[in-house]
Amino acid sequence: MAIIDCSQCMEPHWLWPSYPFVSQSYYRGDEFQEFGYRWRGSGFSFTSAPGWRMRGGRRLDDYPLQMFAGVAHVLDVSASETIDESVIAANCSGRPERHILVLRSGHAESVHNRKPEYWRNAPRILPGCAAAISKAGFSHVAVDLSCDNIPASRPGGEGGYQNHNEAFRAALHAEGLLLTENCTNLGAIANEEVFFVALPISLPDSATAPCRPIAMSSWPSDTPRIVDLSVALFNHWRWKIDVCQGRSFAAGDDTEETHFLITGHGFTHCDAPCHMRKGGATIQDLPNEGLDLFVGEAVIADFSDLELPFPITQSLLAERLGDRLRPGDRLILRSDLTNRLGYESREWHLKAPNLEPEAAKWITSLEPAAVCIDFPQDYIAREMPVRHVYNDEFVTHHAIFAAGLPFVEDLRDLGRLRAERPFLLAVPLKSTCVDGAPMRAVALEW
Repeated sequence: MAIIDCSQCMEPHWLWPSYPFVSQSYYRGDEFQEFGYRWRGSGFSFTSAPGWRMRGGRRLDDYPLQMFAGVAHVLDVSASETIDESVIAANCSGRPERHILVLRSGHAESVHNRKPEYWRNAPRILPGCAAAISKAGFSHVAVDLSCDNIPASRPGGEGGYQNHNEAFRAALHAEGLLLTENCTNLGAIANEEVFFVALPISLPDSATAPCRPIAMSSWPSDTPRIVDLSVALFNHWRWKIDVCQGRSFAAGDDTEETHFLITGHGFTHCDAPCHMRKGGATIQDLPNEGLDLFVGEAVIADFSDLELPFPITQSLLAERLGDRLRPGDRLILRSDLTNRLGYESREWHLKAPNLEPEAAKWITSLEPAAVCIDFPQDYIAREMPVRHVYNDEFVTHHAIFAAGLPFVEDLRDLGRLRAERPFLLAVPLKSTCVDGAPMRAVALEW
């Protein structure tokens, strides 16, 4: 199975107010390398729901996960400068009903989003297409262009650009449909159908959120059960995060937005080895920028019956895991810490289990693709809320990172899984940061 990355890379941009940044860096003398993200409603690959610009419209979390991950019909419109409803009707009628429609124009691959031509020269999708798409049974549309306007930047109102696809987005939302904009690399999709994933970061009560669209070339079932394993963002007493109301209808704005600022490794995210090892592999160094490691079959070692806190020793891990893990599988260690105590609990660190260093070293000998956890893996993490913990004290992290393996951290709801070998979809945001990324993690049970 090939995993095709269809996401634009988040980076500082002249138009979009959303961007990644480095919150800690070895090159500034810090002990750790850490990412940061600022989200302000749109930019790069992102998903929007009707409630963004429509009063009373649905938000992202009002839609079931099947609307964000499923078999998609891919319609190639690269030969057309204008796409009207007849194109949709001619190519989508009579096909098996799918939730997701991917419109491939090739625009993002031919014009970089730093050029004004990315907006000015994009194919025009007529507003009437929205009703035709809805009539064909789709609930989510993905496009490789932007529907944003370029606002005027001069006192006299000059310098702006009205995007002719903004009306299509408005019509699509009026039909109750989701939209993922600024996809790219859609030309790498060879078939008319693909398993397409555009999972937005879990941002409660928001109508827009960043995502990393991917496409899978093969899949065993058209209707998998999907279980969300992510911790949604909120203002936390320890993690450096700010979730706030941005623009709002109540304040007289024409949009309703939830903004966030996150600096560091909190909530559901991944760690690349360079997070704690200067010179270690970056997320860009990992196969397919991490996608080949974070997406695929997983095996769960379940410790949720044990009283908190407890150490996970090599013998305990071997007993619970048996011989089920194959090289290249994702290993999930389940404690149900967040489900038992709550992610906001001040006892979350104090009562956490820990992965003993010899158990971590034994894990590396099994050659998993990634180590996935729902608890802070180092014993020393219990002291993080009350004192500065130094890099070399994270001995479990270092045991895994020394083997070049990444972590997926802060999962939840693992007890909802039923399959012996669930399919993990842990998709990190794509950016210029090197040490890791926030991610939306779900599991598919085919």
